[in-house]
Amino acid sequence: MRSLSVLLFAVVGASRSGGAGDTPPLPPAHVVLRIDATEPTAPWKMVVTNNGDVPVRFAADGRLLSLEMPSPEDPYAKAPPKKAKPRPPVVCKLPAELRSTGVVEDRAVVLAPGARYEEVVNPALYCFSDAAAKALLPGATVVAKLGFAPPAKPRKNAPPAAPFVVEPATANATVSAVKELVSDPVVIPTAGVVTAPPAQAPPGDEDPKAPRIELRGPARVDTPNELTVGMTLTIKNVGGRPIALNVRRDNMMFDIDGPAGSAHCGEPVEQRAVPVDSLDRLAAGASRKVDVWVGEMCADSVFDRPGLYRIWPSLAFPISSTPGPVKAWSETVTVKDPILVRVREGRLPFYASPPQVFGSPR
Repeated sequence: MRSLSVLLFAVVGASRSGGAGDTPPLPPAHVVLRIDATEPTAPWKMVVTNNGDVPVRFAADGRLLSLEMPSPEDPYAKAPPKKAKPRPPVVCKLPAELRSTGVVEDRAVVLAPGARYEEVVNPALYCFSDAAAKALLPGATVVAKLGFAPPAKPRKNAPPAAPFVVEPATANATVSAVKELVSDPVVIPTAGVVTAPPAQAPPGDEDPKAPRIELRGPARVDTPNELTVGMTLTIKNVGGRPIALNVRRDNMMFDIDGPAGSAHCGEPVEQRAVPVDSLDRLAAGASRKVDVWVGEMCADSVFDRPGLYRIWPSLAFPISSTPGPVKAWSETVTVKDPILVRVREGRLPFYASPPQVFGSPR
């Protein structure tokens, strides 16, 4: 009887002492992240595929994406010492207002074996700072990460803690959860060469020194919400002689391309009587700045959804019906390149539709 008690004690003690160390860890779920990169200014495609043999629960949320690229070299910087540490990579990710802190339930999907999730992402939404935009260049190598970064100093022998971007979807799990998916490196391709048409000489009756007005704006505007979309525009006379003009905010127009589609804001009058004393003289090479609130011209619903917007501001100069010797500028001017505006929060959710799974289960 005593020998039986000793045997039972030995078995129980062995099971307690063994713990998790005697059980081989489960392999991570075989889910692969791929980025199909095009030009830096064009949309990319994020593809997540379950290459394993068991279904998994996946956080289908592109807001969890981050992009890592080497820091671009400064051509004017001094040569670094031979033993200098490598420069840290540029990490592009969404700000806290846009990025999820956990798995959003209505974005969670089950990926059967062989199934995939696809989402179109715009790298400009993530790489929005000046430094990040400079790193997002053709030829740069990008590594994408999706999910939740593991702690910098994990506790020894402690299992990973939630949230997870991928989790087992079966009761008796044969794979372990994954906090973050990492893609293979991908090189941003170079845009195709566009041959510009040959420059044409101005007609003989055109004055090369004539005044010419250009409208310029900032490259990017990062704004908290739809109520704060504004920018500072510059009106510059790039011609050779001064010109008179009448600048009014109600003559502004905005063509907008955003997450909800396209919109046009502003309707300047075609003709307006402008007193001579209301005309400003803009010398050759001189410029004038004007602060505009885009929401003043747009409907309340234009910026309802957070995300990336492209805005082309225009400024009209209606033909003056006021007689007099002063000739005023009367042509509408538009910015050459669109202004990127990132709206961090809105009345509508970031996604307009639920996630969709593609591919036939194996």
